[in-house]
Amino acid sequence: MTKTISINEIKNSVQTLIELTKNGDEIVIEENGEAIVKITSLVKPERKERILGLGKGDYYMSDDFDDELPDEFWGFDKQL
Repeated sequence: MTKTISINEIKNSVQTLIELTKNGDEIVIEENGEAIVKITSLVKPERKERILGLGKGDYYMSDDFDDELPDEFWGFDKQL
């Protein structure tokens, strides 16, 4: 995720920026509404290991799954 921060907001908060980038965020610093710097982490955030088999079980999909939705679903009545 990219976050945009004004240069006025970071003058005394470098440690906060470092913590944000450790979590995998990108920081874009702007001055007068124009992006001037992008800060990213050199360390990749730790990823959780995926566990296979957690989704086992019975699944159901309706026969009309890919049919067109009725106009009532969209909140209006079709008039041609």
